[in-house]
Amino acid sequence: MATRLELLEARTQLRAAIVAAEDWQESYKADPTTFALLTYLEAQLETHVAEYLHQLALRAPAYVDWSRLPEPIKADAGPVANNDDEVWKEEQKLLTAAILAVITDLVATGVVAGESVYGIPLGMATLDVARLDVQIQEAARRYTADLVKGVTDTTRKQIRESVAKSIALGEDINASTERLMRAIDNPIRAELIAQTEPVNAYQTGLKHYAKSTGAKQKTWDGLAGACKLCAPQVGKTLDIDELFILADGREVDRPAGHPRCRCGLIYIY
Repeated sequence: MATRLELLEARTQLRAAIVAAEDWQESYKADPTTFALLTYLEAQLETHVAEYLHQLALRAPAYVDWSRLPEPIKADAGPVANNDDEVWKEEQKLLTAAILAVITDLVATGVVAGESVYGIPLGMATLDVARLDVQIQEAARRYTADLVKGVTDTTRKQIRESVAKSIALGEDINASTERLMRAIDNPIRAELIAQTEPVNAYQTGLKHYAKSTGAKQKTWDGLAGACKLCAPQVGKTLDIDELFILADGREVDRPAGHPRCRCGLIYIY
């Protein structure tokens, strides 16, 4: 009988095949080896996030002071155990442990892809070498910290909203607990994170490569029929540190411009 780890790896391999078959901007596919690694790492990130959320769903009911129900819940307070920040510091540590290695590999893959595509040696032709670079490790840690904070803040909000809905519906603690666990153990949320953050991390590594090798400008390269947010940027060339302004007014340094964005950048020397 297969172990849970074996089943999770099988899930990752299947998701990687599905991800690779999706529409990607062609610059990601310029080097088949790094593209295969990118799609595998995206699937791996999804598996790790989904597993973390599954385990969090088992812990989450203990983060609610059920004895205070059914007091009304305010937007930023209520019976959720947000008053114990040590709980959430620990959750951040657990999520960081679950995803930091994958994020580091994604950043390093962007560097390796740059060397393969642009042909300017940086001494990082393999993932093993790239992931050991101090600047890459620092970039991965910063990126992971921002991601973990965002995921944790969203989780706390989800718990408050789930408990508020249970109160509004007059549910007992059993029904409230089941609602809460379903809200947290959400594979769609894991998929959304995994279909956005790998592009961000990969592009972080690619820019590190580009700046290190003397690139001066960047061109937004999008899919045919790009979404209304990204379409105005397709083909636009800026200095390497300028920001693109998306159709909704947000400023971004590089893709992803939105959840599930598959746009890329072409660097100009």
